[in-house]
Amino acid sequence: MKNNRLEQIEWILSVQKEASVVELASMLKVSDMTIRRDLIELEQKGVVTRYHGGAFISAAEPKSLLPAYHPESCPDEKAAIGREASRYLKEILFGKEINSVILMSGSTMMEMVKCIDYTIPVTAVTDNLSIAYTLSQNANNSVMLLGGKVYPPSMSVNGFLAEQMLNYLSVDCTFMGTSAIDGDGCLYCYDDKHASFLEKLLLISHRIIVLADHTKLGATSLVKVGLMDESFTVITNDKASKPLLEKYESMGVKIMMV
Repeated sequence: MKNNRLEQIEWILSVQKEASVVELASMLKVSDMTIRRDLIELEQKGVVTRYHGGAFISAAEPKSLLPAYHPESCPDEKAAIGREASRYLKEILFGKEINSVILMSGSTMMEMVKCIDYTIPVTAVTDNLSIAYTLSQNANNSVMLLGGKVYPPSMSVNGFLAEQMLNYLSVDCTFMGTSAIDGDGCLYCYDDKHASFLEKLLLISHRIIVLADHTKLGATSLVKVGLMDESFTVITNDKASKPLLEKYESMGVKIMMV
């Protein structure tokens, strides 16, 4: 009977998303204490998340279109690219070359942000909760977070509201990652949810710096975002294909290698 009751609780929460202890006890005709014990057991199994007086169904493991390689397959390269991007941002900031900057989501971008040990003298705009939190540890930084729906596990924020915010921005410089850059210099993203947001971002950015290790160059992903031109800089590692980098340079793209 207990196992049957646990299954019933899981089914109810999967339909309603959440329910109170009192509500579950009434539906299953058992005591509040019994429901609390059941919820503790279900939480230990990772099925539900409890809160004071009730519980909600735990989120399923996020499903997304992943690249063929593990995102941490090149941790050393990502760290090196991140350090160089941090150094380059400092150079152009304190050289008075830019007055605004966007720092986008991505594992290599996070490596970059972790290396920022200086105060950013302009408002830093980001679409990522983790990046916003990291930058805000320096009380002298001014950080703006784009609004919208949060997508775990990357903790990026996008969607209609975030896109609407971009309509009011004109940005000197955007640092971003990418899922792939093909042989013709076209940027890609993993899914269509993010594509229109990135397209608009490229339109409002006067200078775009793309952080991409060698595994992402000459590759493709699901959705095309836009073609690189002379406003782009690519920071990559020394394992990148030389002929491919020369092709990008012929398009006006600046290449920085670590």
